Amino acid sequence: MIQRGLLITTNNIATLAAFDYSKVKVGKRPTVAILSTGSEIVDIGKKPGRDQIRNSNSVMLKVMAEQCGAVAEIFPIAGDDLSNLRSQISNSAKGKDILIITGGVSVGKYDLTKAALIELGAKIFFEKIQLKPGKPAVFARLGKTLVFGLPGNPVSAAVTFQLFVRKAIMQLQGSSATALKQGVAVLSSNATAARDRDTHLPSRLETDENGRLIAVTLRSQGSSDFVGFAQADSFVFLASGKAAQAGETVDIVFL
Repeated sequence: MIQRGLLITTNNIATLAAFDYSKVKVGKRPTVAILSTGSEIVDIGKKPGRDQIRNSNSVMLKVMAEQCGAVAEIFPIAGDDLSNLRSQISNSAKGKDILIITGGVSVGKYDLTKAALIELGAKIFFEKIQLKPGKPAVFARLGKTLVFGLPGNPVSAAVTFQLFVRKAIMQLQGSSATALKQGVAVLSSNATAARDRDTHLPSRLETDENGRLIAVTLRSQGSSDFVGFAQADSFVFLASGKAAQAGETVDIVFL
Protein backbone atom coordinates (compact mmCIF):
# COMPACT_ATOMS: atom_id res chain seq x y z
CA MET A 1 0.00 0.00 0.00
CA ILE A 2 1.15 3.53 -0.80
CA GLN A 3 0.27 6.58 1.29
CA ARG A 4 1.84 9.97 0.51
CA GLY A 5 4.49 8.27 -1.56
CA LEU A 6 5.51 5.78 1.13
CA LEU A 7 5.11 2.03 1.30
CA ILE A 8 2.78 1.15 4.16
CA THR A 9 4.14 -1.78 6.17
CA THR A 10 3.34 -3.36 9.51
CA ASN A 11 5.87 -0.96 11.03
CA ASN A 12 3.75 2.13 10.42
CA ILE A 13 0.19 0.78 10.60
CA ALA A 14 0.19 1.64 14.32
CA THR A 15 1.23 5.23 13.55
CA LEU A 16 -1.70 5.65 11.17
CA ALA A 17 -4.11 4.23 13.73
CA ALA A 18 -2.73 6.49 16.48
CA PHE A 19 -3.49 9.56 14.37
CA ASP A 20 -7.01 8.31 13.61
CA TYR A 21 -6.45 7.29 10.00
CA SER A 22 -9.06 4.57 9.67
CA LYS A 23 -8.96 4.90 5.88
CA VAL A 24 -5.97 5.74 3.69
CA LYS A 25 -5.52 6.13 -0.04
CA VAL A 26 -3.67 3.19 -1.54
CA GLY A 27 -2.39 2.21 -4.95
CA LYS A 28 -3.25 -0.95 -6.87
CA ARG A 29 -0.53 -3.58 -6.70
CA PRO A 30 1.07 -3.82 -10.17
CA THR A 31 1.17 -7.20 -11.88
CA VAL A 32 4.60 -8.33 -13.05
CA ALA A 33 5.50 -11.21 -15.36
CA ILE A 34 9.02 -12.65 -15.25
CA LEU A 35 10.43 -14.50 -18.25
CA SER A 36 13.96 -15.92 -18.38
CA THR A 37 15.40 -16.81 -21.78
CA GLY A 38 18.17 -19.06 -22.99
CA SER A 39 18.63 -22.74 -23.76
CA GLU A 40 21.42 -22.81 -21.15
CA ILE A 41 18.87 -22.21 -18.36
CA VAL A 42 17.11 -25.03 -16.52
CA ASP A 43 14.48 -24.87 -13.81
CA ILE A 44 15.36 -25.10 -10.13
CA GLY A 45 15.08 -28.73 -9.07
CA LYS A 46 16.55 -30.01 -12.34
CA LYS A 47 20.15 -31.07 -12.83
CA PRO A 48 21.99 -28.75 -15.25
CA GLY A 49 23.65 -30.38 -18.23
CA ARG A 50 26.93 -29.35 -19.74
CA ASP A 51 27.17 -25.55 -20.09
CA GLN A 52 23.84 -25.09 -18.30
CA ILE A 53 22.88 -23.24 -15.11
CA ARG A 54 19.80 -23.12 -12.93
CA ASN A 55 17.30 -20.31 -13.32
CA SER A 56 18.25 -18.15 -10.34
CA ASN A 57 17.28 -14.86 -12.00
CA SER A 58 13.54 -15.48 -12.03
CA VAL A 59 13.35 -16.24 -8.31
CA MET A 60 15.56 -13.25 -7.46
CA LEU A 61 13.48 -10.85 -9.56
CA LYS A 62 10.18 -12.23 -8.21
CA VAL A 63 11.29 -11.52 -4.64
CA MET A 64 12.58 -8.06 -5.56
CA ALA A 65 9.32 -7.18 -7.31
CA GLU A 66 7.22 -8.40 -4.38
CA GLN A 67 9.32 -6.38 -1.95
CA CYS A 68 8.23 -3.32 -3.95
CA GLY A 69 4.56 -4.25 -3.56
CA ALA A 70 3.98 -6.01 -6.90
CA VAL A 71 2.22 -9.27 -7.60
CA ALA A 72 4.80 -11.27 -9.56
CA GLU A 73 4.48 -14.46 -11.61
CA ILE A 74 7.27 -16.55 -13.12
CA PHE A 75 6.64 -17.94 -16.61
CA PRO A 76 8.28 -20.98 -18.27
CA ILE A 77 11.78 -20.50 -19.67
CA ALA A 78 11.94 -19.46 -23.32
CA GLY A 79 14.57 -21.14 -25.48
CA ASP A 80 16.86 -19.59 -28.06
CA ASP A 81 14.33 -19.73 -30.87
CA LEU A 82 12.77 -16.56 -32.27
CA SER A 83 9.33 -18.05 -32.88
CA ASN A 84 9.16 -19.60 -29.42
CA LEU A 85 10.45 -16.45 -27.75
CA ARG A 86 7.94 -14.29 -29.59
CA SER A 87 5.10 -16.57 -28.47
CA GLN A 88 6.35 -16.66 -24.87
CA ILE A 89 6.68 -12.87 -24.69
CA SER A 90 3.18 -12.37 -26.10
CA ASN A 91 1.67 -14.88 -23.67
CA SER A 92 3.45 -13.63 -20.54
CA ALA A 93 2.71 -9.96 -21.25
CA LYS A 94 -1.07 -10.45 -21.49
CA GLY A 95 -2.88 -8.55 -18.74
CA LYS A 96 0.37 -7.59 -16.98
CA ASP A 97 1.51 -4.10 -16.08
CA ILE A 98 5.19 -5.01 -16.43
CA LEU A 99 7.08 -7.79 -18.18
CA ILE A 100 10.67 -8.46 -17.09
CA ILE A 101 12.74 -10.50 -19.55
CA THR A 102 16.23 -11.65 -18.62
CA GLY A 103 18.82 -12.66 -21.18
CA GLY A 104 18.98 -12.25 -24.93
CA VAL A 105 19.56 -8.49 -24.90
CA SER A 106 23.19 -8.34 -26.01
CA VAL A 107 24.42 -8.65 -29.61
CA GLY A 108 25.27 -12.33 -29.91
CA LYS A 109 23.84 -14.94 -32.27
CA TYR A 110 21.27 -16.09 -29.72
CA ASP A 111 20.35 -12.67 -28.34
CA LEU A 112 16.84 -12.48 -29.77
CA THR A 113 14.81 -10.47 -27.26
CA LYS A 114 14.85 -7.18 -29.18
CA ALA A 115 14.05 -8.91 -32.48
CA ALA A 116 11.08 -10.71 -30.92
CA LEU A 117 9.76 -7.48 -29.41
CA ILE A 118 10.02 -5.67 -32.75
CA GLU A 119 8.16 -8.48 -34.54
CA LEU A 120 5.41 -8.20 -31.94
CA GLY A 121 5.09 -4.46 -32.64
CA ALA A 122 6.61 -3.21 -29.40
CA LYS A 123 7.88 0.34 -29.22
CA ILE A 124 11.56 0.31 -28.23
CA PHE A 125 12.60 3.33 -26.12
CA PHE A 126 16.21 2.30 -25.56
CA GLU A 127 18.37 -0.81 -25.99
CA LYS A 128 21.67 0.13 -24.38
CA ILE A 129 22.70 2.26 -21.40
CA GLN A 130 25.97 3.77 -20.20
CA LEU A 131 26.02 1.71 -17.02
CA LYS A 132 28.30 -0.86 -15.44
CA PRO A 133 27.11 -3.46 -14.77
CA GLY A 134 24.11 -3.60 -17.07
CA LYS A 135 25.04 -2.01 -20.41
CA PRO A 136 22.78 -4.23 -22.57
CA ALA A 137 19.30 -3.36 -21.31
CA VAL A 138 16.06 -2.80 -23.24
CA PHE A 139 13.04 -0.73 -22.32
CA ALA A 140 9.93 -1.01 -24.45
CA ARG A 141 6.15 -0.96 -24.42
CA LEU A 142 4.07 -3.80 -25.83
CA GLY A 143 0.46 -2.67 -25.92
CA LYS A 144 -0.17 -1.40 -22.39
CA THR A 145 2.61 -3.50 -20.86
CA LEU A 146 5.96 -1.97 -19.94
CA VAL A 147 8.78 -4.31 -20.94
CA PHE A 148 12.23 -4.38 -19.35
CA GLY A 149 14.82 -6.57 -21.06
CA LEU A 150 17.55 -7.09 -18.47
CA PRO A 151 20.95 -8.75 -18.91
CA GLY A 152 21.17 -12.45 -18.16
CA ASN A 153 24.11 -12.14 -15.78
CA PRO A 154 22.58 -12.07 -12.28
CA VAL A 155 24.48 -9.08 -10.87
CA SER A 156 23.64 -7.00 -13.96
CA ALA A 157 20.01 -8.10 -13.72
CA ALA A 158 19.87 -7.13 -10.03
CA VAL A 159 21.45 -3.72 -10.57
CA THR A 160 19.24 -2.79 -13.52
CA PHE A 161 16.16 -3.96 -11.63
CA GLN A 162 17.00 -1.77 -8.64
CA LEU A 163 17.75 1.29 -10.78
CA PHE A 164 14.95 1.05 -13.35
CA VAL A 165 12.27 -1.59 -12.78
CA ARG A 166 11.83 -0.72 -9.12
CA LYS A 167 11.01 2.87 -10.05
CA ALA A 168 8.34 1.76 -12.50
CA ILE A 169 6.71 -0.54 -9.95
CA MET A 170 6.66 2.23 -7.35
CA GLN A 171 5.28 4.80 -9.80
CA LEU A 172 2.47 2.47 -10.85
CA GLN A 173 1.39 2.43 -7.21
CA GLY A 174 1.24 6.22 -7.07
CA SER A 175 4.41 6.64 -5.06
CA SER A 176 6.37 9.89 -5.20
CA ALA A 177 9.37 8.23 -3.51
CA THR A 178 10.52 5.91 -6.29
CA ALA A 179 14.30 6.08 -6.05
CA LEU A 180 16.51 4.12 -3.69
CA LYS A 181 17.81 6.18 -0.78
CA GLN A 182 21.19 7.82 -1.34
CA GLY A 183 23.92 8.99 0.99
CA VAL A 184 27.67 9.28 1.38
CA ALA A 185 30.35 7.09 2.94
CA VAL A 186 34.10 6.87 3.22
CA LEU A 187 35.66 4.52 0.68
CA SER A 188 37.71 1.69 2.17
CA SER A 189 39.95 1.08 -0.84
CA ASN A 190 40.76 2.59 -4.23
CA ALA A 191 38.01 2.27 -6.85
CA THR A 192 37.71 3.18 -10.52
CA ALA A 193 34.71 3.56 -12.80
CA ALA A 194 34.54 2.23 -16.33
CA ARG A 195 36.02 4.64 -18.85
CA ASP A 196 32.75 5.20 -20.72
CA ARG A 197 30.06 4.14 -18.24
CA ASP A 198 28.71 5.26 -14.88
CA THR A 199 29.57 2.50 -12.45
CA HIS A 200 27.71 1.04 -9.48
CA LEU A 201 30.09 -1.03 -7.35
CA PRO A 202 28.41 -3.51 -4.99
CA SER A 203 29.55 -2.73 -1.46
CA ARG A 204 29.04 -3.55 2.20
CA LEU A 205 28.63 -0.79 4.80
CA GLU A 206 30.49 -0.77 8.11
CA THR A 207 31.31 1.79 10.80
CA ASP A 208 34.81 2.47 12.04
CA GLU A 209 36.01 3.31 15.55
CA ASN A 210 35.16 6.98 14.94
CA GLY A 211 31.58 6.22 13.94
CA ARG A 212 32.16 6.97 10.26
CA LEU A 213 30.18 5.04 7.66
CA ILE A 214 32.62 3.01 5.56
CA ALA A 215 31.83 1.57 2.14
CA VAL A 216 33.75 -1.65 1.54
CA THR A 217 33.62 -2.53 -2.16
CA LEU A 218 33.19 -6.27 -2.59
CA ARG A 219 35.67 -8.46 -4.36
CA SER A 220 33.86 -9.65 -7.46
CA GLN A 221 34.46 -12.14 -10.23
CA GLY A 222 32.26 -10.11 -12.57
CA SER A 223 28.57 -9.72 -13.28
CA SER A 224 27.96 -13.45 -12.91
CA ASP A 225 29.24 -13.50 -9.30
CA PHE A 226 25.90 -13.67 -7.52
CA VAL A 227 27.54 -15.28 -4.47
CA GLY A 228 29.71 -12.18 -3.92
CA PHE A 229 26.81 -9.85 -4.69
CA ALA A 230 24.70 -11.54 -1.99
CA GLN A 231 26.81 -9.70 0.61
CA ALA A 232 26.01 -6.24 -0.83
CA ASP A 233 23.79 -3.80 1.04
CA SER A 234 24.70 -0.77 -1.08
CA PHE A 235 26.32 0.53 -4.25
CA VAL A 236 29.25 2.92 -4.49
CA PHE A 237 28.51 5.28 -7.39
CA LEU A 238 31.31 6.60 -9.58
CA ALA A 239 30.70 8.65 -12.72
CA SER A 240 32.23 7.35 -15.95
CA GLY A 241 35.99 7.72 -16.11
CA LYS A 242 36.30 8.77 -12.46
CA ALA A 243 38.51 7.25 -9.78
CA ALA A 244 38.40 7.55 -6.00
CA GLN A 245 41.08 6.83 -3.44
CA ALA A 246 40.76 5.06 -0.12
CA GLY A 247 39.60 7.56 2.51
CA GLU A 248 37.65 9.72 0.07
CA THR A 249 33.96 10.45 0.61
CA VAL A 250 31.85 8.92 -2.17
CA ASP A 251 28.19 8.77 -3.12
CA ILE A 252 26.37 5.57 -2.20
CA VAL A 253 22.99 4.05 -2.90
CA PHE A 254 21.35 2.01 -0.14
CA LEU A 255 19.78 -1.32 -1.08
